Amino acid sequence: MKKFFIFALLLIVNCQLSIVNCQTMNVHVGNVCTLVPADSVGTMPYSGGSTVTIAGYTYNTADIDQITIDNTTVEAYTVKVVYSEGAAQIYCSADARPYLTFSTSGAYVSVTADASLADEITYVLSGTASDGQFLQSGSYKCTVELNGLTLSSASSAPILIDNGKRIRLRLTDGTTSTLADGATGTQKACLYTKGHFEFRGAGTLNITGNAAHAIFSKEYTNLGKSFGTINVLSAANDGLHVGQYFEMKGGSVNINSCQGDAIDCGITDDTTDEQNGQVLISGGTITLDLSTADDVKGIKCDSAMLISGGTISISGSSAAVKGIKSGTNLTINDDSGSAPDIDIVLTGGYITDADGEKVKTRGIKVDGNFVFDGGDISVSTTGKKAKTIVVDGTYTYVSGTIDCTVYTASGTDE
Repeated sequence: MKKFFIFALLLIVNCQLSIVNCQTMNVHVGNVCTLVPADSVGTMPYSGGSTVTIAGYTYNTADIDQITIDNTTVEAYTVKVVYSEGAAQIYCSADARPYLTFSTSGAYVSVTADASLADEITYVLSGTASDGQFLQSGSYKCTVELNGLTLSSASSAPILIDNGKRIRLRLTDGTTSTLADGATGTQKACLYTKGHFEFRGAGTLNITGNAAHAIFSKEYTNLGKSFGTINVLSAANDGLHVGQYFEMKGGSVNINSCQGDAIDCGITDDTTDEQNGQVLISGGTITLDLSTADDVKGIKCDSAMLISGGTISISGSSAAVKGIKSGTNLTINDDSGSAPDIDIVLTGGYITDADGEKVKTRGIKVDGNFVFDGGDISVSTTGKKAKTIVVDGTYTYVSGTIDCTVYTASGTDE
């Protein structure tokens, strides 16, 4: 009886949509609602009472809970997930539906994109849940937009992107989103991608990494010129842990209370990757507080570092702390049109590592060559064996201002 009723309803709806072109058909199956624009409905093949095909996607008629009509505007290739306590409602545009498989358990949402997908899908996440997750798997680039989302996971990462492609992480302008992960989980970060993050949008993200890193990208991370703000409130390991390279053109990054490095950029397994292990900063504002753990770095990379603009402020009061640590060469210039302004204030002595070597506080440590050609650098360090700037290779001064002050543990000039 139910199948016959649904079939009859579909016939009626089809007729209605052909008359009222501004309306949208909403097909409800559990907590997934597919939004079908009127001009996309077309014919709806009905197979022996068991299935019906609507806009290219075939439903089991027994699974359809209801079909409604409204004036909802359908955004192409868009999935909206609205979180609430213990639940999540999913709204999927009809053009994306044939390529996606949804799985939900309470406020835990898993979306798997088919390998045949060749169009970028935008996932818009909003609402509030104290124990939930968004897990996206696939092999094609996508956008994940946080629209005033507050999401925590008791046992894992609230956002986990198991996708090795470009992931655009957009913060809706004027909104604040908050993420926190479970302290006992095995996840690598609170916000994780197997691919590379491109941060966009003028919103704000507050994030806490209770188990390990706050943000992890296996490949590069890029912050656009008009980007908003990332606030890492605390992390059990690094604030931003990045593979390949970290590039910042604008926005604000504020990192506090990390047990690891604030920004750590490593080298990927594929040594042919471009700019591998590099940090590139040409704009924006970075504020780092390194006061909670010993032997940590503010900005650290395994290869070269180029700072050509922006404002960087680093403070710390732990032993063997380093403000900036470059694995090879460090270049500071004003080629971006905005002369860099770097202020580093560190207080701390040295520690002895497992090999008996003394690890000491350094304002800037360069394992290769250091070229300074524009901008202002102020470095102050306090503590036994502390130093302001240490260069293992060649130091070349071209232009700019450097103000260095170092004190012994007693507070007198060293």
